Amino acid sequence: MDMKNKKIETQHDIEVDFVELTAEQIHELKHSLKDSEDPVRYVVYSDILGNRKWRFWLNVSYDGYGNSIDQATLFKREHIARAVAKAYSEGRKNDLLIAKITTKGGRRRVLKYEKPKK
Repeated sequence: MDMKNKKIETQHDIEVDFVELTAEQIHELKHSLKDSEDPVRYVVYSDILGNRKWRFWLNVSYDGYGNSIDQATLFKREHIARAVAKAYSEGRKNDLLIAKITTKGGRRRVLKYEKPKK
């Protein structure tokens, strides 16, 4: 059956056109789906004393910090997290840092902490 120009009537009498996707469009859809399922995220944190004992996690929604990684804003892209960290670091003594985390299994676990610049 040729789905290219087939029109289907729905229960609301709305016509829907089905068109075939090109190989490039299919590839892009598969890539986007895989990217959305990737559990890797980035969070912004502050290492107040520099001794890794006092980390505070940036929560952009509340324009503040929390003491638990579960309160941190998640960023899908590292460059976006860096831009936010840079914006929040203006006028501060210490720069904010980025941690790469995973959200696999519904839990947040740090994969890698960024080291502070000395």
